[in-house]
Amino acid sequence: MKVIFPFLILALIGLVLRLASSSQSMRPTEVESGPNLTLLISGEELGYLEPCGCAEGQLGGFPRRDSVIQQLGAKGNTLIPVANGDLIKDATRQSELKAEIGFAALKEMGYVAYNVGERDLLLGIDQLKYLQEASGIPFLSANLFHGENRVFQPFVLHTANLHGSQIQMAIIGVLSQSFEIQVENAGADLRLGNPTAVLTDLVEKLDQAADLIVLLAHADLAESEGLASAFPQIDVVVSGHEREELHEDPVFIKNTVLLNTGTKGKAIGQLDIRWSDDRTGPDYEFQALSLSERLPDSPRMIELLMLYQQMLTAENLSADMEREPPTTGGTYVGSASCKGCHAEVYAIWKESKHAHAYQTLISHGHAADPECLTCHTVGFGFQTGFVNIETTPNLPDMGCENCHGVGGNHVKNPQKGYGQVTQADCLTCHTTQNSPKFDYEVYLPKIQHWKGIGGGYETAKGF
Repeated sequence: MKVIFPFLILALIGLVLRLASSSQSMRPTEVESGPNLTLLISGEELGYLEPCGCAEGQLGGFPRRDSVIQQLGAKGNTLIPVANGDLIKDATRQSELKAEIGFAALKEMGYVAYNVGERDLLLGIDQLKYLQEASGIPFLSANLFHGENRVFQPFVLHTANLHGSQIQMAIIGVLSQSFEIQVENAGADLRLGNPTAVLTDLVEKLDQAADLIVLLAHADLAESEGLASAFPQIDVVVSGHEREELHEDPVFIKNTVLLNTGTKGKAIGQLDIRWSDDRTGPDYEFQALSLSERLPDSPRMIELLMLYQQMLTAENLSADMEREPPTTGGTYVGSASCKGCHAEVYAIWKESKHAHAYQTLISHGHAADPECLTCHTVGFGFQTGFVNIETTPNLPDMGCENCHGVGGNHVKNPQKGYGQVTQADCLTCHTTQNSPKFDYEVYLPKIQHWKGIGGGYETAKGF
């Protein structure tokens, strides 16, 4: 894996966090008594460190998560944030940079354990160990082995101070054997042990040493239920995968609480744990905290994400990435090439929000972000498509070819039927994550530009 000046990056991240910490605090002034212990669960961010910001109603993001964590801490809660893996989605250089920033953010938010997921392994074991050392967060995996040795520690013992007494919490991490192929691809001699076999010895020992046992199971719900049933000594099982949303209702398997993290960081789980005076119990109360727009953004997380965008700019990822050939239509030519034959249509488009999509990225500081450029420029990621504004000044914005297809052949030899558009074409960018309020029938009239093509709605969809 490519690591560019890792210690310089770490130093920059530290400087940003120190400067951000001196800015206005997110903590409320009133302090209220809280429950004995609050376990905060997250995972499966899949690279979503923040909402893309180009539509209303988006959920998630580290800036909102951090503000929630700070507010809970200010109420007197003893917080134990844990993560169940898959901070990143793929093996791109952009994901490597996200990992640098993401683990620095988790450290600043006080995370005490990180269970390694199969997508995290795409970074490589050496890079993961560097990130563990840089962040100071214990990386867990009780059943990931290199030969006969564990790659990461199997568990961490965390001591929580509660009103003069102490609670000893054991946090274990395991990875489902369904990811054996991903593990084999991550390196020679890497293998996965059977989670049940590995936990048999661990749980027996930890049951004597800990007041509370938490299992971070990077596995689907069915496998996690099986582990909860097999080990009633485990108090809390946090499951990953399968469920898109973090649900309000936990599952109880005998005395074990089974939770899931959801995906893409849209919410954070809050499990309040209370002991009675005679230390029997504990009792649980769970809620999913949706990270909506009504929450303030944490300044220190905003500073970190700004640093991430600067790193993208410095590495010029939008120019260096590999590009696929366009599927059909020749080469990208840009919206201005359509103006000669479709002057009225072009004029209407020019006044639409689509025609200012690239300016939106500039305004939000994301003009060098490859993930954003895909839907805010013409043909990004394809040969002859957008590279950057200097190299391809004719291809910014959501232009004609984004919806109607590559236009080079059509410009040379216009044919009827070119550019048929369906609702599915809109959904490539207007996803539920990036455009949660998208309604095709409501949004379509807002970009209506086909009056000059033949007068009818149907003829407008292909010209």
